[in-house]
Amino acid sequence: MTNRPTFFGEHTTRAEISKVKKRCLVYAHWDPDGVVDPHIIYSLRQYREAVDHIVFVSTNYEIQNPSLDALVDRLIVRENIGFDFESWRIALTQLEITEWDQLIFTNSSIYGPVWPIQKALRHSEAYDAGLWGMTISRQHSVHLQSYFMAMTREFLTSELGSGLWRGVVPFRAKLAAIEAYELVWMQTCTGAGVQVNAIFDARHFPSVRLSEQLANVIRWPLRLEQTRRYRRAARDSSSNPTHLHWKTLLECGVPFVKVDLFTSNPYGIRLSRVFRWLEGNTVYPTDLIRLHIDRIRRSQAAYDLHCSASKPSPLSEALT
Repeated sequence: MTNRPTFFGEHTTRAEISKVKKRCLVYAHWDPDGVVDPHIIYSLRQYREAVDHIVFVSTNYEIQNPSLDALVDRLIVRENIGFDFESWRIALTQLEITEWDQLIFTNSSIYGPVWPIQKALRHSEAYDAGLWGMTISRQHSVHLQSYFMAMTREFLTSELGSGLWRGVVPFRAKLAAIEAYELVWMQTCTGAGVQVNAIFDARHFPSVRLSEQLANVIRWPLRLEQTRRYRRAARDSSSNPTHLHWKTLLECGVPFVKVDLFTSNPYGIRLSRVFRWLEGNTVYPTDLIRLHIDRIRRSQAAYDLHCSASKPSPLSEALT
């Protein structure tokens, strides 16, 4: 068992904690089977302890889940266009923004929080930034990753903040939405003098520790293709930090791991190490991850069979 990480916010003063009084969380959901998965219900229960209001926006909610009704204050089901930014924008149009000191935007692309989310929310940087999140990435360009981000009331009601959301349109291509919003919002804000912060900033971690690289590539039996993918990613300082630096993120206090780290695993990470770390350092029920992966694998297999596709499931190497 590794040493317990020191979480940001553990030594926050009572005066700092009181600065944020009311929080609203907007959750963007999509699932290939139209299911609100148990890992999402777990997440919402954790969020419920830290926020005053939850808006749940789904673009594919076909199988009703009674647990969801007990956890959210508002449920919005909409057409599946525009991706998460459109879901968040629609929710904002139905909220009185001035009622909240902070609005949090998150989605179903993550497992967690793997420890109480309050520890991250109390991080002192959250109070100095109009826009704040979990990770700043250097992939493609320096940007705040959108899977979990928060905005203050002052920023949202400013001309700049409200203008960002007025500019959101329902793109049909995911890459177009990423390029229009996620990759540019941080630069737009910092260019206007608005502070943007995150718990993990990839600019401070230009490389992966040698011990971490060795732990990932030394394995038996050998997985040559996965090893090649990992070594290429480790040499590229602009790789996605939620994959390449998954362990450092957790040690820094980011209480999440990405779903696609397990389902697509583009860098060939040894996922058995991720499971062991979570099971040795947190009380997060990792069976939620395994059950979700199993269901997604079955769904992908059924889709491949239906389409007579020859391309293998992206999950084929995920659990090695």
